[in-house]
Amino acid sequence: MRKSRFTEEQITSAIKASESGVKVREICNELGISEATFYSWKKKFGGLSSEEGRKIKELEDLVHNMERELQALSSDKEMLQSVLKNFFTTSDKRQAVNFLQARFEIGTRRSCRLLDISRSVYHYPASQDSQH
Repeated sequence: MRKSRFTEEQITSAIKASESGVKVREICNELGISEATFYSWKKKFGGLSSEEGRKIKELEDLVHNMERELQALSSDKEMLQSVLKNFFTTSDKRQAVNFLQARFEIGTRRSCRLLDISRSVYHYPASQDSQH
């Protein structure tokens, strides 16, 4: 998200000037912005004090950063599940599920989801080929 050239105080003072009778075109010429920008500011910041506008801006930045971090974590999870799928046997995955349950005290559903193994496969008895 691109950072605005204008502070919240400038934006709210422009909106208040418009409300006190100054023409929008004059405000826009003074600030060097389009009328569309002014009206989007008015829609977003109308009726707010500069402090409230600042808080909204901070929260929007925080949400944007959290969304970016969530996307990175989702991508990491997908890559790790791909490694599990291609390089580990079902027996290895069962052991990993047991490890997660014991170490982090989580349930079967969550640990199987993390390791990309279905619960039915996890609970299915291991083959008895080694006993023949």
